[in-house]
Amino acid sequence: MNEPQPLCPPGAGIPQVQPVVSFDFFMPHDHGVIAAAVASALDTYHQALGPDSGRLTTTWDADGEPSELTPADWEDLRERLRAAPADDFVDDLPKDSIWFDILTRRGFDANVRLTGGESDSNGYEFRYRSRLPWRNPNARMLSVLSIQVPLRFLEVQGATRLRELALELAGALPFSTGHAGLSFVSSRGFRKAIPLLKTELFRNPGWAVPTAGTAMDMGAHVDGIHWLNFLGPPLLETVGGIPALRSHLKHPETTVQELTGGRALISLGPAPLAGDTKLGETLPAYRELARFLEPWLLPFATCHTWDGYTEEETRHWWRRFLEAPPEPVSNPRDG
Repeated sequence: MNEPQPLCPPGAGIPQVQPVVSFDFFMPHDHGVIAAAVASALDTYHQALGPDSGRLTTTWDADGEPSELTPADWEDLRERLRAAPADDFVDDLPKDSIWFDILTRRGFDANVRLTGGESDSNGYEFRYRSRLPWRNPNARMLSVLSIQVPLRFLEVQGATRLRELALELAGALPFSTGHAGLSFVSSRGFRKAIPLLKTELFRNPGWAVPTAGTAMDMGAHVDGIHWLNFLGPPLLETVGGIPALRSHLKHPETTVQELTGGRALISLGPAPLAGDTKLGETLPAYRELARFLEPWLLPFATCHTWDGYTEEETRHWWRRFLEAPPEPVSNPRDG
């Protein structure tokens, strides 16, 4: 069977928009707990890129300033991640200290961001931010790991290899949720790019809007439905575990795979699909999973309304797998 390919990449013809496959993991843990697992994911990503590993050229500091990524930077980064001690609690810092002020203002602890350039993205990115280590952390706050490869990676290596990479990246990550699927990046920035993509996003529901960089306060929610969907503790137990998933998800292309550490992977078909609502391609497997996970899906809030969209338009896209799909456009030559 030929693997289906995604249709209509978002922003086709817009130089500043790059279609990618994104792997995102959300972890309810402080940096000291997950640093070694994140270091392992970085090694996995670097090795998977092979000859393309040289396309990661830029590292960014916590203030968002870029610099050239050198071999020494790679080694320093790996050592810092692997040797991370248990976190010192923010509570223990003097409240009038500069460091307390810096941490609480920026809202994260460890920060790693590697990209394929300072301006125009080539689709390669590794980004990790850990939550602030409080003695009694806010249950909504998460550490987030987001990894991207350009769509060319899927086209050249195939969806089977992409799925293998997702599992390798998941490795020992103690995620509560995670996913992999079609997304995009933009050198214009999200707020400037999103108004340009309205037609593609409404027509092709399989394309996701990137959220990992701003989803550190997502709590025990799922940020959407994607080609590959990871569930871990405590969410997997809350939804009823592996038996509940297998009992409720009946679409023939949906598979549920049990992973170690009380985790699971739900795959919605052999390859990521964009869908085309004008042709009646409404992604029924995605809709079935959305209906099952609806109580745990991140709810729409008016603050999520995008520039260039009405509140109702943004809400409709947010709930695109829960609301009735549009009728396909008939072809006058049919029949």
